[in-house]
Amino acid sequence: MTAALGAVLLALAAYVIQGTVHTTRATEQQSHVLKIDALFSETRIAIAMEEVNLRHYQIEPSVAVKQRFDQVGKSADDLLAELAATGPGQTREDALRLRAEHDDFHALAERQMTLIAESDSTHIRLDRLEVTPAFYILQDDIDEVSRTVHEAAQKQVEQLRLTQLRLLIGIVVGFGVGLTLAAIVLRIVLGHQRRLVEQAEASRQQALHDPLTGLANRTLFASRTKVALAGLLPGGDRHVALMIVDLNGFKAVNDTLGHHAGDQVLQEAGRRLSDAVGADGVVARLGGDEFAVLLPRVATVSAARETAGQLVEELRRDFLLDGRPAAVSGSLGLAFGLMHGTGEDELLRHADAAMYRAKANGGGVEVYDVDTDTEMPERMQLFAELRTLLETGDPAAQLQLHYQPQVRLSDGAATSVEALVRWQHPERGLLPPATFLPIAEQRGLEVRLTYHLLGEAVRQGARWLAEGLPYAVAVNVSPRCLIDPDFTAVILAALRDAGLPPHLLRLELTETSIMADPDRAVSAIREVREHGISVSVDDFGTGFSSLVQLRLVPADELKIDRTFVRDLGSDLSGTTPDAVMVRSAIDLGHNLGLSVVAEGVEDLDALRSLRAMNCDYAQGFALSRPVPADQVADACARAQSIVTNLITSITAPA
Repeated sequence: MTAALGAVLLALAAYVIQGTVHTTRATEQQSHVLKIDALFSETRIAIAMEEVNLRHYQIEPSVAVKQRFDQVGKSADDLLAELAATGPGQTREDALRLRAEHDDFHALAERQMTLIAESDSTHIRLDRLEVTPAFYILQDDIDEVSRTVHEAAQKQVEQLRLTQLRLLIGIVVGFGVGLTLAAIVLRIVLGHQRRLVEQAEASRQQALHDPLTGLANRTLFASRTKVALAGLLPGGDRHVALMIVDLNGFKAVNDTLGHHAGDQVLQEAGRRLSDAVGADGVVARLGGDEFAVLLPRVATVSAARETAGQLVEELRRDFLLDGRPAAVSGSLGLAFGLMHGTGEDELLRHADAAMYRAKANGGGVEVYDVDTDTEMPERMQLFAELRTLLETGDPAAQLQLHYQPQVRLSDGAATSVEALVRWQHPERGLLPPATFLPIAEQRGLEVRLTYHLLGEAVRQGARWLAEGLPYAVAVNVSPRCLIDPDFTAVILAALRDAGLPPHLLRLELTETSIMADPDRAVSAIREVREHGISVSVDDFGTGFSSLVQLRLVPADELKIDRTFVRDLGSDLSGTTPDAVMVRSAIDLGHNLGLSVVAEGVEDLDALRSLRAMNCDYAQGFALSRPVPADQVADACARAQSIVTNLITSITAPA
C-alpha cells in the first residue's frame, strides 16, 4: 500500500509537474503575445496621432505642434524597433516592413511641413499625391498586422484554458487514488493556477490602463470608442459624445508644488471625472494633463453639453494638496459621432480642436464647429507667433509701444501720453494693432498681452521719471482683465518692480468692457483707484445704454470718442449733432467731477472749438502721431508749442 501510494504520489507529481510546465509555458506565450498585441496597438495610435499633428500643423504651423509631431513619430519608431528586436520571426518581418513604411511616411510629412513653413503652396499637391496615400498604406498594413496578432493572442488564451482544464482533470483522477494526497496536491496546484491567472489579468490591466490614475489608456479608450461608433445608426435614438479635457493651471501646480502634487491633481481629476459620468461612461488619461471622456449612449446633444458643463464645474472646485488649496480648471472640447466624424481618430481630432478653442477662450466647454475650428492659415500663424512671443517674454522686443501726447488746452502743457502697441514682425514688417489685436481677443491672449504691455509701459514711465519727465502713462486694458482675480495684484507688482508711482499710471477702459459685467468691473476699478491709480472711460458715446451706469463708475477721466471729434473743425456754427454731443459730453463729465479728453483731433479748428467748449485735454494727429519712446520728449514739446501758439492767437487783441 505504501509502495502503491508512493507510486501514485510519484505518478501524480509527475503529471502535476508536466501540467504546470505546460501551463507556465502557455502563460508566458500568452503574455508575450499580449505584449506584442499591445505594442502594435500603441504603434497604431502613435501613427494616427502623428497624422493628427501633421493636420494640426497645416492649420497651426507652430513649434509646439512640430515638437508633438516629432515626439509621436519617435514613439512609433521606437515601438516598431522594439517589436523588430524582441518579436519572433513573423513579428520581426512585419515590424521591419512597417518601420520602412513609417520612415517613408514620416519623411514625406517632414517635407510637407517644410513646405508649409516656407508658405509654399505645393504642399497641398504633395499631401494629396504622396503624404495621404503613404499614410493610408501604412495604416491599412498595421491594422492587418494588429488584427492577426490579436487573433493569435486569443488562440493563446484558449490554449491556456485547455491546458488548465487538462491539469484539473488529472488532479480529479488523483483524488480517486489518494484523497489526502490529491487534496494537498490540488491545493498547491490551484494556488499556483490562481497566481498565473492573476498575473495574466495584471498584465492585461497594465497594457490597457494608465498606471498613475488607473483609468483607461489611449489604447483601451480608442477600442471602446470604435465599438460605440460601430453600433451607432443614422437617425437613431442615441448619440455618442466624445470629450477631450485639458487641465488649466496644472503646469503651475507642478512648477510650484512639485511633481508629487501634480500627480495628486491628476488622480483627483480622474476620480472627479469618473464619478461625474458614472458607470455608463468611459474616462481615460491620454497623457500629461489631458483626459478623454466617452459617453456611448447619450439621449440628446443638449444632455451631453449639460454633462460637459458638470465636468468642467467639478474640475473648477479647489484641489486640496496636503491641506493647501490649488486652483485648477478645465477646458473641454466636445464632438459627436456621425455628426462630427465616423471614426475614432477623426472624432478625437475634432474634439481636440474644440478643446483648444475652449482653452483659448479661457476655459469652459466648446462644441466642434467646422467653420470656427478651421481658420485661415495666416491668422493661425499670427496667433501661434503671438502666443510664442508672450510665452517667451518677447526676448527680441517685437511688441513695441508707441506713445501719443495728450495736451492740456488751458495752458498747452503736455502732461501725459497714451501707449499704443505695434508689432515689429521679422517678416511682415511693422504691423498695426488692427492686424493682430482681434486675433488676441478671439483666441484668449488679450489678458496676457495686456499685462505684458502694461509692464513695458510702466517701465518706460519710470525711465522718463528718472530723466525728469513725469509723464502720466495711459494703458488700454482688455475687458477680460476686469474679471481676472489677479488684476489688481498684477498692476501693483508691475508698478513696484518698475518703481513708478501709482498716480503716473492711468488705465483706459472702454464703455463696452465696463458694461459687459458692470458689478465686477466697478469693483475692480474701485480697488485699483484705492491704490492711487487713475481710471479713464475710453470711447465715450459708443457704449453706454444708460447714463445711470456712467454715474456709478468710479472714474477720473472721460475720453470722447474720435467719431464725434474728427469733423468738429468743419462745423463753423457749432450746431451739428456731433458738436452738440461733444459739448454735452464735456458738460456731463465736468458735472460728474471728471476731466475730459477729446481724442482723434485732426486739425487746429477742432482744437479751437474744443478749447471754446472748455474741454480739458486733446489728443490726435493735429498735435502728434504716436511715436517711439525715444521721440516722446520732442513730440510733447511740438504739441505743447502748437497749443500754446493757438492760445496766443485766440487771446491776442484784434
